[in-house]
Amino acid sequence: VTRKHQVLSGMYPSFFLRLLFVASLVTSAPSMTIRILSSYLVLFLLLSPLGTYASQDGLTLDDCVKMALERNEKVIGAQYGVNAAEGQLTEASANFWPVLDYQYRAAPVPTDVSRAVDSFFEGQVAMFNSLHVGVGIPLTAFGQIKTAKDLARHGIEAAKLGVTKEKGVLASQVTILYYGIQLAAEIDGLLRDALEKINRRIETEEAKDLPALSPIEMVKLKLFRAELMTRRAEILYNRRVAEEGLRIQLALPDDRQLHLSSYRLLSTSEPLRTPEELLAIAAEKRPEARLSDVGVAAKSKQFELEKLKLRPRAGVGLFADVGRTTSSVSGLTATDDFSDPFNFTRAGVGFQLEGKIDFHGAAGRIDKAKAEYLKASYERNIAKRGLGLEVRKAHEQARRAQENMSRAEEAEKLARQMLFLAKSNMEIGVDGKDDYAEALKNVLLTRGLHFQSIFDYNVAMAELTRVTGESNDAPKE
Repeated sequence: VTRKHQVLSGMYPSFFLRLLFVASLVTSAPSMTIRILSSYLVLFLLLSPLGTYASQDGLTLDDCVKMALERNEKVIGAQYGVNAAEGQLTEASANFWPVLDYQYRAAPVPTDVSRAVDSFFEGQVAMFNSLHVGVGIPLTAFGQIKTAKDLARHGIEAAKLGVTKEKGVLASQVTILYYGIQLAAEIDGLLRDALEKINRRIETEEAKDLPALSPIEMVKLKLFRAELMTRRAEILYNRRVAEEGLRIQLALPDDRQLHLSSYRLLSTSEPLRTPEELLAIAAEKRPEARLSDVGVAAKSKQFELEKLKLRPRAGVGLFADVGRTTSSVSGLTATDDFSDPFNFTRAGVGFQLEGKIDFHGAAGRIDKAKAEYLKASYERNIAKRGLGLEVRKAHEQARRAQENMSRAEEAEKLARQMLFLAKSNMEIGVDGKDDYAEALKNVLLTRGLHFQSIFDYNVAMAELTRVTGESNDAPKE
């Protein structure tokens, strides 16, 4: 997306620098040629509106953001991270949930135990079948289960914040692509109108018996047309790349066309707030700010859990064992249920206390968890300061982009006034050939810079919305 932004940002200045070739053509042409060619270019500049590509039906920016948040596969995949974390919480909530343990065995056994080996190899065997069923009900782990549940809850919160972060990044990417398509459409419209007028001018001159333009001026005009066609091909390619990128983000099927509700590039109407207001919003809404707190809390619980693992676990258990042979077995000295190895039915219930004492290994795990907790604490402090710097930087870029846009708009107005005055002087016979050529250059350049400044401002505001966490808010209906 950054590359696409650079490509789209770079298209416009290079195009308008090449348009300055017109000024050189005007400067080098005779007086009558100046009047003819300049009249054509003025007509093109004054009649071409700032945006002419609105459509009645199509996707608005909010539509695109909403669709991307609902259908983008990366966001859907991130949501499964929340499901995985919820599974960890379910596993940690083990109190009073019975655990079933079972085992079934089948094997041949001799029918005469007193001569077991001979009986087995003589084929005097019976099939032995046994089933063991055990049920354990954990009662307490002396704080381990509660701490594990708290740790799992932090994991769920972190996973949800990860989804929120992914949505914010996606909304920012969709916004930049949307504005990039509009910028490409505006430039393409200018080039298309210019090419149409140049083609008509060339056809008109070629149809005349006595053309107003000299042969060398006609060649220059055709070269200029070829240059515009090359630039338009590049812009159309970049637009297709941006549109394909937006289609991917929106998860549009191949058979569905992408249409924007408007292809006019207008500046966003959002007001620019103070850095203090933005910092307060970022502290509340920015997922990264809350993720650092959740990470420290999780490491704290992990440290606590490692210490609690030295404690035992207690529960209630019961079991049932059943064993049978397909035929009777002789030579047994004990035939009761608790001593007979082949035919028995026994069961029991009782209290169980278990644990593991490994001071050396436990000490290492505790020290590791403590170090990770302290590391996360220091990293959180740095991260929060970095987030504040990021917000201030984004605010400064948006402020400068806003000022540049205002200056570009004012410069375009002044350039148009200068062009009008220069044209008027030339029409009434006042020598203003050089002034008019300079005014024409200024109009071409300032109009291009105005378009670029609008795009830069919109992108800066989108970035500011991302760094404050406001891009995670639900889009407008």
